[in-house]
Amino acid sequence: MQQLGWAIIRQIHDAREKILDFSSDQIGSAAIGMPASVSAILLAPLARSLRTTHTQAELRFLDGCNGDLLLALSSGSLDIALIYDAPGTTHQNLEALFSQPLYLIERHLSDSETPSFGDDVEAAELESIQLVLPCRRHGLRQVVDAWASRNGLEPRIQFECDSYSAILQVVASGLAATLLPAASLQREIVSGQFRARLVTKPAVYRTISLATSQSKPVNSSLVGLIKQSVANLKNEFLWPQNTMPDNLKSWSSLVRL
Repeated sequence: MQQLGWAIIRQIHDAREKILDFSSDQIGSAAIGMPASVSAILLAPLARSLRTTHTQAELRFLDGCNGDLLLALSSGSLDIALIYDAPGTTHQNLEALFSQPLYLIERHLSDSETPSFGDDVEAAELESIQLVLPCRRHGLRQVVDAWASRNGLEPRIQFECDSYSAILQVVASGLAATLLPAASLQREIVSGQFRARLVTKPAVYRTISLATSQSKPVNSSLVGLIKQSVANLKNEFLWPQNTMPDNLKSWSSLVRL
């Protein structure tokens, strides 16, 4: 009888957790994934907002590449992920949030204390510049490969590193440059560690989309809070705005709330 009683209590507890998770204004737990370059901007403000509005929620965050994040969504270990909307990405619950142009990120050799934005770099020049990029299962690499193929380009990829921190270590060493949004490295660029050159003729963009789990219902309050957090950080994601093409200066065309 005692065991039966504990089993009933456990069932009641589990049912309560599900109600909290799926109701519109309560979050019992949340597992959220994103690329490290998005996490660098979004994670701390999002975690703070979640903790303020849902003080009892159990929160888990995961940095990962597209492949890992999509697998985690499919298995149910993630509720929501922000992923690259890369060619070949198939997911039913996918909503584009924002786009950013990619910059050539290089070690900054100047002694200047001001942020370093060199002259734009034309896409064809990437064929003679040593690059470090993730492997092909990573969304960033898929975006770059598809863009290069469309434009008949063969970027000179000297190294492959799947870790965001490892890529930045290679760049900091001067062994190679990489392609990332300048916004993800604002602190490093402002401090003079890296310089950023906008890729042009043609430009290359990454689009980040919100994907929700297909194996279980996802709390609508959580979805709304993430989208609002992204909108609140528009200036961070679009930094430096004065270098943005005219068609990207209107945030309303990039974020859908």
